[in-house]
Amino acid sequence: MDETFAPSERIRKQKDFFHLYKEGKRYRGKYFTLIYLSSASSVSRMAVVVSKKVGNAVKRNKIKRWIRTLFRRNKPLLKHPIDIVIIIKKEILEASWPKLREDYFTAIKSISKNNSSP
Repeated sequence: MDETFAPSERIRKQKDFFHLYKEGKRYRGKYFTLIYLSSASSVSRMAVVVSKKVGNAVKRNKIKRWIRTLFRRNKPLLKHPIDIVIIIKKEILEASWPKLREDYFTAIKSISKNNSSP
């Protein structure tokens, strides 16, 4: 199983973010909000957004590492290519790893169900 987070799996361009914010569907979880949209490319892509209101730089970077780890270790859960922007909420500072994993799995199952068309 491929557990890398390749450059082709990252959303980096401003136009991609704007397109997702404008056209994407939203899923609101306890610790984050997902904005997602079917992708025309052959791979799923992801980006993490953490406001400066969420802890200091060390905590924000740790949160981003956790989310990227969840994405790269669980790629097979995404049946079709999808673009995802994960916007972190302040509540994540009190979250443990098992609670965060559970919330992520619930979100992915929900958006896979809502986004079943290729």
